[in-house]
Amino acid sequence: MKITHLGTGAAERIPALFCQDELCTHAREAGGKDIRTQAQALVDDTVLLDFGGDSYLHSMRYGLNLARIPVLLVTHWHSDHFYGEDLAYRLPDYANNIEDALDVYGTRTVEEFFDRALHLEEAEETPRLRFHTVSGGDSFSVLDGRFTVHVFEATHGHRNGDCVFYGMDDGDKALLYAHDTGPFTETSWQQIADAGVRYDYVSLDCTGEFTHSGMSIHMSLPRNAEVRDRLLEMGLADDRTIFVANHFSHNCGSTHEQLVEHAAPMGFRVAFDGMSTEL
Repeated sequence: MKITHLGTGAAERIPALFCQDELCTHAREAGGKDIRTQAQALVDDTVLLDFGGDSYLHSMRYGLNLARIPVLLVTHWHSDHFYGEDLAYRLPDYANNIEDALDVYGTRTVEEFFDRALHLEEAEETPRLRFHTVSGGDSFSVLDGRFTVHVFEATHGHRNGDCVFYGMDDGDKALLYAHDTGPFTETSWQQIADAGVRYDYVSLDCTGEFTHSGMSIHMSLPRNAEVRDRLLEMGLADDRTIFVANHFSHNCGSTHEQLVEHAAPMGFRVAFDGMSTEL
């Protein structure tokens, strides 16, 4: 299993679109790993995790042919994770020579935004896009059984089941991708326990970085460590599991190097745009 982090930033990105603070000024000058686009990931070049406003940028930057990606898992409806208007450009006249459908998975709230995007194009349905409604606790197969996908309720958005995060298992390796979410609820933990998957790679929301621990709809390195410890206690991770901090905001003011200085002693890797790991 190969996991590629196409983007690792929060909604406003780093440097933030209109921001002039110290970190954003530094990022514009330094470039490299201090440039963070909106969070998105790709698994085995076939399953896309989220489809935010930077999806076009990512396709150009990394040479991705989005028409050839068959599965999209959407965590939630915020525009940096689901920008339906761009997805509608898969419709005829906008995109030619497409034969296969894209299977899109998301909550009922995501489906409302999906339907809105099609409605704006006066296309209530299309064979090029198939939406599948999911909710926390669900499990399903994609790509003729190549992956089993597990859905877990996230602490984010309206906190009524409208946001989720995902686990993926190919029978050999497994990924837990938990963005955007605050500390997991007991309901979420039970869903994770019921799925019974041991994870080889865990990417956790770290919007609060190392300076904020009291966030309710995002996490930080101290909260990430709590998630890691509980997964270890449950036997759903072990000393071979790769733990990654991901999804960073300019508001915490940390460069990539500063994040690494804090995360590495805690046993976490720090994701950066373009980071790819083969399990």
